[in-house]
Amino acid sequence: MVKVFLVEDEKFVREGIKNEIDWNSYGFDFVGEAADGELALPLIEISKPDILITDIKMPFMDGLELGRIVKERFPETVIIFLSGYDDFDYAQKAIHIGASEYLLKPVSKEKLISVLKKIKPIVESKRHSIFRNIKADNIEFNIKKFYTSGFDKGSFKEFIINGKSQNIESYVEEYIDNMNGQLKSLIFRQYVIMDAFIESEKFLSNVDDKEDLGNKFGSMEVFDEVVADIHTMKQYFLKLLKYMIDKRGQITGRQYSFLLKKAKDFVEKNYMEPEISLNSVAEYIGLSPTYFSTVFKQEAGMNFIDYLTKTRIDEAKRLLRSTDKRISDIALEVGYRDQHYFSSAFKKYQGDTPKSYRENKNEE
Repeated sequence: MVKVFLVEDEKFVREGIKNEIDWNSYGFDFVGEAADGELALPLIEISKPDILITDIKMPFMDGLELGRIVKERFPETVIIFLSGYDDFDYAQKAIHIGASEYLLKPVSKEKLISVLKKIKPIVESKRHSIFRNIKADNIEFNIKKFYTSGFDKGSFKEFIINGKSQNIESYVEEYIDNMNGQLKSLIFRQYVIMDAFIESEKFLSNVDDKEDLGNKFGSMEVFDEVVADIHTMKQYFLKLLKYMIDKRGQITGRQYSFLLKKAKDFVEKNYMEPEISLNSVAEYIGLSPTYFSTVFKQEAGMNFIDYLTKTRIDEAKRLLRSTDKRISDIALEVGYRDQHYFSSAFKKYQGDTPKSYRENKNEE
């Protein structure tokens, strides 16, 4: 039997892991548990587990300190770190300590069993030897020589925000090349993939979008498959970025449609105010005048001033057809202080003066 010890400060999580897995049926012996590293250490010295599952962030003695001490005293012990923290510093320290797995909480029962079954034959074959190297891609990789300087944590997020479709392949090549030999480490590959997925998920705010992303790129089956080697990682990044750039376009389109509707609604309610302008509507929308002008023309198919003029003249035409109001009063009612300016704008838009339009209204 392969002995397993669990350290987790959250009782609900600890009880769940302990009780939901039928340890013996998978060839494991659950030999103990503790709520923090300080309580765990003496128990670990007695039970000498083959596998230590520990949370990273705990009171008194955290998982990193516990892991460091355990690796010094029992270098053959395999450590699985659990973390609810999206912070590469933790993963980096876990790597240097000599962790075999770094799993983001909440961890499913299926995922933990999968990891344990993968580790079990390694433990059994090296139970009586001290090993300092982890084997990845048939290469013995010394964990003490591991460096993380090539990993730019903000790079993937930056590309999602500003990258272009035609540059995805060259970006992925450079992204992977910069990490070079670091990707020989299984735990490093796990973290880099996890980081890419988390940054992608953070970019999305819509629940349906997040669920679709998770189904396509965030399942345990997908993670287990793409972590296998660098080539599958590369394919994962290519597909994920293509998906995210497409999704970004859809989100931007939805945002622009919303802004356009908001601007049009504002014009409909305020076109009669002479002071309404591109600047005042841009301020209401929350965009700079220049950017608002560009977005409006792109989405509406005409510039803002033309749209405002059209709205005012269409209302003026309705009043000229259906009322006997004076033209000067109609001009004021649709936002023009100057009747002559109104007449000029009306003729430019309609091809006729307000007076002629009224006289010929039955012919329209």
